[in-house]
Formats: sequence, C-alpha cells, structure tokens
Amino acid sequence: MITVTPADRDSARELLWCLRVMQPQITQVWADSAYAGQLVNWSDDFLGMTLKTVSRPRGAKGFVVLPRRWKVERTLGWIM
Repeated sequence: MITVTPADRDSARELLWCLRVMQPQITQVWADSAYAGQLVNWSDDFLGMTLKTVSRPRGAKGFVVLPRRWKVERTLGWIM
C-alpha cells in the first residue's frame, strides 16, 4: 500500500502547475489512487486538467498490472 503524505500532495500540485505552464496541450494526467480526492478537484477547477486515478481491482491479491501505470514503470525501468 502506498502512503501519500500532505507534503506529497503539495508537491503534486506544484508539479501539475508547472506541467500546465510548460505543456498547456496536456489536458489529462493519470495518478496513483492515493492522490484521489481534493487534488482531482483542484486540478480540474484551477488548471482545467483532468486527473484520473488508477486503482487496483477489488479483491486483487499480489502483483497486478494496472492500466497506464505499467507504461510509466516500464519506461523508468528502461531508463535506469
């Protein structure tokens, strides 16, 4: 389970703000389900950006490939 602290959410706001300024054509972003809640509403209200959260399927045990998220993890794995 991933634990997101208030500092992580604050950093996510700053990151999304910078993304909006530097890449205004990006209108949809995916995030871990730990970022659900106020960040989703904030990104829509203030940035006009849709923040979709990716959740594990109910009842899933062990490793599960999550849509969208595996692409990021695979890419980071190749880079490192």
